[in-house]
Amino acid sequence: MRNIRALFARDLADALRNRTVLMSCGTGVLLALLISTVVAGSPRLAPGEGAAFARTAALCVAPAFAGCVTELYVMAEERERGMYLTLAEVGVTPAQLAISKWLVATTVTLAAQALTCLLAGSAPAELAALLGLSLVAAQPLLLLGLSCGLLAREQMASSLFAVPLTAAAVAPILAFMSDTVRTVTWLWPLGPAAEILRAAGGIAAAAPLPALIALVAAWVAACVLLAVWACRRLGRELGLRA
Repeated sequence: MRNIRALFARDLADALRNRTVLMSCGTGVLLALLISTVVAGSPRLAPGEGAAFARTAALCVAPAFAGCVTELYVMAEERERGMYLTLAEVGVTPAQLAISKWLVATTVTLAAQALTCLLAGSAPAELAALLGLSLVAAQPLLLLGLSCGLLAREQMASSLFAVPLTAAAVAPILAFMSDTVRTVTWLWPLGPAAEILRAAGGIAAAAPLPALIALVAAWVAACVLLAVWACRRLGRELGLRA
């Protein structure tokens, strides 16, 4: 735990000083605000869907533009510089490194979501509910981002991984525009969270609430297993104990 606390403090400070990360986080906040402001009042949305759409935008954009960028970009940059081997020399394991990155990504994601909601004028209770949902429901995407960060050997690879992660993040937002798209995307990593937000707004969800919660749990479990595998793979590549 001492190593993880020290790594978390270092990684969070590095993220806050990294211009690329800060610009990506800012872009994500502005994009979520733009999407929710412009589209929420669209006649294409059914009555009552506007509020659910705005909350979904706030929930889905931040994990990709804030959390995953923090994991992918920073981890690839550090690996290129040989930082992992340097940390190993002072007793840091790949697992401790991964946990720290995951905690930073979660923190940055929640901060970006909070800022988005505050700028949008959300009530404190609404903000608290969204962050509580995101703390669990956004984990599949953040864990996927962590896995990709552990697998990426250079920044070019991290940019490649960012494409499907961004697509998975924005898919639930696009689902508001098409029921055909929704029949597929509600099963994606952030899809159940979007459906829970629909249900919270009094709109029929794609599945009953227990099924949505079970789907979130299944995604989290699967992505945890993937992250553990990626962490062990990194350890084998570096000749370290995962």
